[in-house]
Amino acid sequence: MSAGAVVMMAAAILIVWGGLIAAVLRLRRHPDPE
Repeated sequence: MSAGAVVMMAAAILIVWGGLIAAVLRLRRHPDPE
């Protein structure tokens, strides 16, 4: 794989996992009332 492909793959992984972690932390701080 080229360097550009590796950088783009790493960026996509960081965005996905970063969003997932941010959602979990936000839900833990402000749980949905149900």
